[in-house]
Amino acid sequence: MAKLYRDMTREELEAEMTRLQDEGHRALADERYEELDVLERKYYLAKSYTMPLDSIEIGKTYTVIDTTDRLEVTRMDGVMAWGYRNGVRLEEAYPMAMLV
Repeated sequence: MAKLYRDMTREELEAEMTRLQDEGHRALADERYEELDVLERKYYLAKSYTMPLDSIEIGKTYTVIDTTDRLEVTRMDGVMAWGYRNGVRLEEAYPMAMLV
């Protein structure tokens, strides 16, 4: 059984992020775009575990990486930031590393 990201050391997380990037490059070269999307989300989730938990503040609005979408953070649950995207009152969650 694979180790959970929350149980990995920083070095293991960095190795996993490198593996995901390499796999992502292969998926892109083979035009497997759906797989690439999944790999990118896993990469940002792993990266979130390397970030300080206080790097995202509740009540602030952040841009979702690679989009023009804005997320108003209403709460944190581990490394997931929950909030409202573009003012729509439907709560969504993103890994911390996807917010800039």
